[in-house]
Amino acid sequence: MSQTTPPSPTHDAAGLRTITAGELQQLWGGAFSPRLLQRIADLGLQYRPLSGPERDDALLKIVNAVCDPPPAAGAHRLAQWERGWGENLQAFMQTRSLEAVIPRYFGKHQVVRWRGELVQPVTPAFEFHILTLLVEWALENYLSEAGTLCELGCGPGYHLLRARPLFPDKPLVGLDWAESSQALLAQVVQAGAAANLRGHRFNFFEPDEQLPIGPDWGLYSVAALEQVGERHEALLQYLLRKRPRICVHLEPLDEVLNPACLLDRLSILYARRRNYLRGLVPRLRELEQAGRLRILAVQRTWTGSLFIEGHSLLVWTPV
Repeated sequence: MSQTTPPSPTHDAAGLRTITAGELQQLWGGAFSPRLLQRIADLGLQYRPLSGPERDDALLKIVNAVCDPPPAAGAHRLAQWERGWGENLQAFMQTRSLEAVIPRYFGKHQVVRWRGELVQPVTPAFEFHILTLLVEWALENYLSEAGTLCELGCGPGYHLLRARPLFPDKPLVGLDWAESSQALLAQVVQAGAAANLRGHRFNFFEPDEQLPIGPDWGLYSVAALEQVGERHEALLQYLLRKRPRICVHLEPLDEVLNPACLLDRLSILYARRRNYLRGLVPRLRELEQAGRLRILAVQRTWTGSLFIEGHSLLVWTPV
């Protein structure tokens, strides 16, 4: 686990900074496939630092959100997710475009978190693209040996569709508590946009014992477990019983942030106010001490939205 400051980025004469493969390799480590290196080069993601007044304005928005937050996460918000993924479903049925499955919450704010600071993206869809690079990196580094790939809380399935070209022969399974998610995945398959893909209704708070998770399955989540708050024990015990090959999570993790840093502290406070994921890392460490699992990685990835650094890496395996 590291809370140290990342290496300095490269920038041009105009002050624009471009995310390079070398920078990401220093930040994330692991292997970068030729395909991923080319993706990074093709995207050429650019951003610029904020001016003093811009940073003050962004900080005020975060403070206001901490003081008066949107509704807290939890089981009571199922109807909202049904509506949200239902909007993606209707858009896909009308257009048959895979762009329609991208969640609509991307790009809501002009400022994002990158490398421990607030920055202004220059490249369109910067927040979405940097997350897709992170997900592809995690899939290639930790899930390439799994037989079946399963996403916990897959929503409209846009990460599953990114996994498809990486692993064209692997079965893909998307789990979500919203029925509109399964309906959307079925439409994607029916349209011929993806093969060997299926959805299954799944509630983190009441996991389905009939789901045939096997020892060759690789499970992952992306900003999905954040919705369980402190109520992760049922899912954790379920996964220990099912014993998949590996579990990979890109989620908000307080443990990799520095509460003495203003932005990190605001991220932690915002997560608390929204009732986001809390206490999973300490619980996994307890179970590791008891000999029930092995933690492979707890790592900061330095990316997030305006309000929260929400995609830190946690990797573990049952033993």
